[in-house]
Amino acid sequence: MTTGQALQFLKNKLTPHLGDLALPQSEQILQFILSCSRSELYLNLSAELDKSSISQISAILERSLTGEPLPYITGKAFFYSREFTVTPDVLIPRPDTETLIEAVLANQKQKQCIFADIGTGSGILSCILTEHNTGWKAIAVDISLSALKVARGNCRSGIYFICADLLSSFKAKPVLDFIVSNPPYISADEMKAIDSSVSGFEPHSALYGGTDGLDFYRKLALSSRTFLKSEGRIYCEIGYNQELQVKEIFKDSGWSDILVLKDLSGNFRVIMATRPEKI
Repeated sequence: MTTGQALQFLKNKLTPHLGDLALPQSEQILQFILSCSRSELYLNLSAELDKSSISQISAILERSLTGEPLPYITGKAFFYSREFTVTPDVLIPRPDTETLIEAVLANQKQKQCIFADIGTGSGILSCILTEHNTGWKAIAVDISLSALKVARGNCRSGIYFICADLLSSFKAKPVLDFIVSNPPYISADEMKAIDSSVSGFEPHSALYGGTDGLDFYRKLALSSRTFLKSEGRIYCEIGYNQELQVKEIFKDSGWSDILVLKDLSGNFRVIMATRPEKI
């Protein structure tokens, strides 16, 4: 079997399940097995595959046909500017979250600061922000010890890891310049409707945000204020249909300069707010 034949074989098998995404996933499978780029893949379509590669193709295809996400099969996901290790203990990074990173970088201009990444998961926010600004220090927090182990493997220096529920292990002192979080925000009704490749494989605790999906925003709006310095900000990813509700939650908790930003698809994706003057 040649590389080109394998590509067509994978595409044919995956199309009934993935539709237009079958070809990109077929390419990614072969890129993973052959350790090559997409351009290298297409430059070598006539190359013969060895038995080991063919066996790997069959094994990955079998798992893919069950709906298991490819990043969990390969253990790798590309996000923003680099590759990250992922396991079923953490969410798979999505392009929407790039809006959260861009919001922080556009508004936090300090050369040196310390921030908390609440619900760090695979550590993508802490990793990218501290790599982009080497004078920044992160406190990566997650209630899942298994998730923190994944994050630790992804991150380099300048990051401290804490296993805790939100900010419960912090002393009530204003030490943070900002807080960033991609909290669980899927409602009970939405959980019933989301694709089985998400609900069946990704960690429920990192998806479900309570009956209306807003539980974590209520907690963050109240609990995070005492840990931020004066003029400190919070940045949170939100669901595309949660703009008004989340904005109201932070407004009712006294936050100021509340802005909601859109992602590249035009959906509301990030809320940014400044710490209340009176706490």
